[in-house]
Amino acid sequence: MRHASAATLASIAFGLVGLFAPAAATAGPVTAGVNLGLAQSKIDGESGADASHTLGLFGRLGFTPRVAGQLELARIQTDEYSSVDIRSATALLVVELGARGRLVPILVAGIGLASASNSYGGSTEAHHIEGGLGLEYRAEGGLTIGADARLGGRTLHQDQDIAYPATGCIDCRVTGIALYAPSNLQEGEYRSARITVGIRF
Repeated sequence: MRHASAATLASIAFGLVGLFAPAAATAGPVTAGVNLGLAQSKIDGESGADASHTLGLFGRLGFTPRVAGQLELARIQTDEYSSVDIRSATALLVVELGARGRLVPILVAGIGLASASNSYGGSTEAHHIEGGLGLEYRAEGGLTIGADARLGGRTLHQDQDIAYPATGCIDCRVTGIALYAPSNLQEGEYRSARITVGIRF
């Protein structure tokens, strides 16, 4: 099931890239890099739960001098005791709001999909929409260092629950059947922040 979810995300990623393909003939600079950040759902924030770490890759293709398309692939790292693996793909528009020397404020907005799976074979699919503001430093030679903060909303699709044997706590005998599905992918509002490091070509 985990491999199926990864394949689904890969197919989605190629589909999102197809959205940007028509602009390739007049494309501006290409930027590729990595990002590291934090993400937290509104539900987790209200309950006092810690934010999750995110690690991702991104590619950006310029459409006009101030507008670009960006594709992000990310993994949300849950705590070490969790068996849940969460991955997402997001397509965004990046709009430059102006520049002061090498500092460039940006506006980002996009849509995407996420997939969560666990070691029992359960899975959850979701789609999301998000937007936010960021600031990038563009050094001579192509190095780009940035940071952004976003707000988003996530809608879960139907969970796929997996049944597995439940054991008693005294003699560890099988006492019944339990259902287990990923719970780390929360529906509703969420917030995220990340730092990025990339190279412009």
